[in-house]
Amino acid sequence: MSESEKWWEACEQSPNAGLLRITLMAAVPLWIERLAHKNYDEILARARECGQIVAEKGDIIQFKSKKRGETAAAFNALAEGLACLAFTVGGVRFMDLHFEYKKPVRGRAKRPVKTS
Repeated sequence: MSESEKWWEACEQSPNAGLLRITLMAAVPLWIERLAHKNYDEILARARECGQIVAEKGDIIQFKSKKRGETAAAFNALAEGLACLAFTVGGVRFMDLHFEYKKPVRGRAKRPVKTS
């Protein structure tokens, strides 16, 4: 088992897993919305940066850091990284959650119908 697989498994076994899951359900879609205007190369570059942060600081997502703001920064890197992966074909699955960017269908807006 690779180090990253061990981390994911430990994350899912963490006593805070339920809270992490619920928080990701809120945070990842917000990050997807924020990233939607960027091009794929920018998203890919940001995914690499987030992956590096999570690799270095992932343990403080499970076990709160004593340094103020460090846990939040690591969590945001995880949420943003998952949002970046949502732009790949098929999206991403993490902790039994599935995130996938669906490009909005843009069409001609219809005029409101006057009812009176």
